[in-house]
Amino acid sequence: MVKRNAGATETRSELAQNVAPVSPAPAGTTDYYAIKNAHWISQSCGTNVIQQTSGQGKTTLVLSVEKSVAATVTKEVNVDLKYISAGMGWSVTNTYSVKNETRYEVPSGKFGTVQAFPLYDVFVGDAWSGAGGRFPTGKKVYAYKPVGVCFNQWLR
Repeated sequence: MVKRNAGATETRSELAQNVAPVSPAPAGTTDYYAIKNAHWISQSCGTNVIQQTSGQGKTTLVLSVEKSVAATVTKEVNVDLKYISAGMGWSVTNTYSVKNETRYEVPSGKFGTVQAFPLYDVFVGDAWSGAGGRFPTGKKVYAYKPVGVCFNQWLR
């Protein structure tokens, strides 16, 4: 079960608009200077449990989640996070609030568990090197922005 934060005001296209390349790093560094062509590609549930509840039935398990979750980045190149933020159009170093609730009926004689995981919007961009980001590297940068909650629920 996946639940996106209610009332999101930004659209994916607004979040992923390209930003003008960032000025290059000082001479002698190996950082890539620009992330170009950044865009939303999918949503993905995280793998780290952010909250959990369980109980013996007959009962209703209620899991209310309100957490701050850090954005994350995976990259194929050595690029400073400030350049990734500029290219993605949002801060990859911030934490974002995720909030939602679910209910799960556990029948008599069963034991139920509900786990909550962060839901991320996944963005990808191309890493460009050189002064002003003039040269394509063929390398990708992925940024994961927390936008909601995924729930996993089961009986045993």
